[in-house]
Amino acid sequence: MPANKKYLMQSGWAQASKIIASVLGSLIASFGFHLALSSYFWQTQIVATSLFSIYMLWAGLVIVVYWVKKPWMAWAILLPIIILSAIAIYIRLN
Repeated sequence: MPANKKYLMQSGWAQASKIIASVLGSLIASFGFHLALSSYFWQTQIVATSLFSIYMLWAGLVIVVYWVKKPWMAWAILLPIIILSAIAIYIRLN
């Protein structure tokens, strides 16, 4: 039985944006979060456990990206995480 057309995305740009947000945006957000965390707390322990927890956080963010309906909403969730992590790292380094 084919999928109902009204539930599928019509725009190719929306599909591409959601795929990029799920793969690249989620990966950057999870790496940025762990880098910001390791710059303030126990660096060796966080780096050691981040080998596993980065991929768990990445999988969770991918699920969240596909859970929301609009691609701009997915970016609205990921970009604050990325920006706040970058600001935290910048403040710590200066």
